[in-house]
Amino acid sequence: MRLSAWLNVRPEEVRPVTLSFWGAFLVIAFLVLARSLREALYLTTFPVESLPYVTIAVAVLSIPTVGLFVRQLSHHEPRRVLRAVVVGLGVGLAALWPVAARLEAAVVAFYLWTALGTLLLTSGFWVVTADYFPVRGAKRVFGLIATGGTAGAMIMGNSISWLTSRFEMTLLIPGLIILLVLFLLPLSILPKLERAGPDSGAGERSGSAIREGLSLVRRTPHLRTITLIVLCATMASVLVDYQFKELARATLTTKEELASFFGAFYGWTGAISLMIQLLIAGSVLTRAGIAATMAVLPMILLFGSAGLLLIPSLLIGTLVRGADNSLRKSLHRSVLEVLYVPIPSVLRRKTKTFIDSVVDAGAEGLGAVIVFLWVTLPGLPSRYLSIFVMVISAYFIYLSRRMGRRYATTITDQLIEGGVGGPEAVARLDQSLLMSATFTEVDLRSALGRMGAEPVAASAAADAGVEAGADMAVDLLQRLGSSSPVEVGAALAEGTTWTEAHLPVLTRLLARDALRQQAISVLAEMGDGATPYLAAELGDETGDFVIRRRIPRVFAQAGGTDADDALLDALSAGRFEIRYRAASALVSRRRSGVPESERDAEEIIWDTIRREVGRDRPVWELQRLLDDWGAEDDLVARHAEVRGDLSLKHTFRLLSLVLDPDAVRAAYQGITSEDERLLSLALEYLEQALPKDIREQLWPFIGDLTERQRSRAIRSIEVVVEELVETGATLFASAEKREALRRMIEKKDS
Repeated sequence: MRLSAWLNVRPEEVRPVTLSFWGAFLVIAFLVLARSLREALYLTTFPVESLPYVTIAVAVLSIPTVGLFVRQLSHHEPRRVLRAVVVGLGVGLAALWPVAARLEAAVVAFYLWTALGTLLLTSGFWVVTADYFPVRGAKRVFGLIATGGTAGAMIMGNSISWLTSRFEMTLLIPGLIILLVLFLLPLSILPKLERAGPDSGAGERSGSAIREGLSLVRRTPHLRTITLIVLCATMASVLVDYQFKELARATLTTKEELASFFGAFYGWTGAISLMIQLLIAGSVLTRAGIAATMAVLPMILLFGSAGLLLIPSLLIGTLVRGADNSLRKSLHRSVLEVLYVPIPSVLRRKTKTFIDSVVDAGAEGLGAVIVFLWVTLPGLPSRYLSIFVMVISAYFIYLSRRMGRRYATTITDQLIEGGVGGPEAVARLDQSLLMSATFTEVDLRSALGRMGAEPVAASAAADAGVEAGADMAVDLLQRLGSSSPVEVGAALAEGTTWTEAHLPVLTRLLARDALRQQAISVLAEMGDGATPYLAAELGDETGDFVIRRRIPRVFAQAGGTDADDALLDALSAGRFEIRYRAASALVSRRRSGVPESERDAEEIIWDTIRREVGRDRPVWELQRLLDDWGAEDDLVARHAEVRGDLSLKHTFRLLSLVLDPDAVRAAYQGITSEDERLLSLALEYLEQALPKDIREQLWPFIGDLTERQRSRAIRSIEVVVEELVETGATLFASAEKREALRRMIEKKDS
């Protein structure tokens, strides 16, 4: 448990993370051994100039192979399909083993079989793994899971030299079969996930599955950008790899030397990948974000290829290819897999293997074509392939920046659509969660009344009616000043011409519960004529609180830019409910399309949000502390819970005024729901959308911090209560409430 806490793995994630870690270890160990064997066998059997032919053959054969694989993923549960791939790959290796070193055709077959098999094996492994983790979980644990792969690469790569010095190379092929058998164990005991039935297109042929994958990628901007990134990364890697192998083949001559060199190379790059994963990847991805993390690999390739162009030596080639190999298996792989997680699982299954296999193999084929047209046919120096790599890397960097924006858009879209549940899930959430879809339908008066945090009754003078002045001789004004609600209501219904002279008495009627709705309607009908008087009343901190908190209801329905200005000013009022209702009125105005303030409303609202998260922090801290304590004191716990929920709702209402309102609404639903995937999407959206200072203030109370991180961020209850009292907050301002809190603290301490 201490290890899982240190690695930031949640208790429910321990089993799938552990099994996925060992699965990645075995998959990459298989990949390293298979690649080292096939390259050593091929390069000692055929000239290096023929390498583009077999690379193109892999690209061509990957199309029907992946088509069949995608079709099976549509038919069956992914783990079952992956098991079939493992068994089939092992059977083929067993058949090739006796003849792999005797026949040239067997060498080619071994190359093609292992290349195609590892395509399906690695892609299928990540398809299965991605279904177990929401996007926030993926960002936390995919680096750890990938560490298993880099450990496999390091251990296997460093073992190949020792193995080839003691065994004939073909005797290592059974080692590949053993790795596949061992991989079946974690694959078989992964927890089973509940899934929907097969897709409607289950009966499609493999060719149509490829066409469907291509069509889905073309229609989906997020997937289209991923595809271009994979194309760039793989093409650049193929060109660098060819330069590296040509330099290695020119220096080393025997099978054993090449196998040992390649094994050591993959072992050392695996070790570097492991260090990157353990020490760098997680923090870079979390702090730098998607775009910056994705740009690391092309930046290294850009400058490394420039060096290789100037100094074409085995040392430089090894360094450039080593950096490429290390980063592709660690940092690049981690961020690439995270990019797939926000995509719905059905779409992911139909497209991920297509991209990982067909697109990746196609990119290898394109790279091989460049090598063929530049080196094989005309016999030009391979050093100039670095120019192609530099151009591709520059475009790769541009795609990384675009992917950062696209990822944020995809998170927002998926959040609005209800995450993995779709629109129906959003409809269910709208019925059950605290915040309504409009951000305005909440009975704040009754909520605050139950907790006693704000006064809810009108003054005795307001209940007794308004005493008409001597100068109010007009019959209508006399009737409006009546103590009889029936008579006043009739006067409000009969009045047709309202002037500034009526404003004082109409405004006072807002304090009378039975008449407030009629008074609001009349004042709203007066429009701009009532705005100056109501704005002054709203901004008067010494005025009648009950009247002030109902004025925003008038401005929500009517008034021009001056009304909008008054509401913006009210966001800094001293009383929470005034600020709360002002924000609600602004939301209503934005939805209705009434005139907005000519001031910089966005800057004002962001400043307001910063004040609110600072002002409400002790409220949220107290709520969290009481939750952790399991406080049962009704007066204390109920006050903190209701006020904390209203504060959080108010903050999100303000955010809806400066961010996408649908996305903010869905984010609030996500953080207050029990749906782990929707919560994960909500937090990922907020991490992308919120300014750093606001995010840091909110995250201890809504974010996915560990309990240790959260406890360090939240102060002691004595400090929190002292701040609440010193700032004059109404939550525990009365002596009765402070005494109740004191008794609860003493009881806890004892």
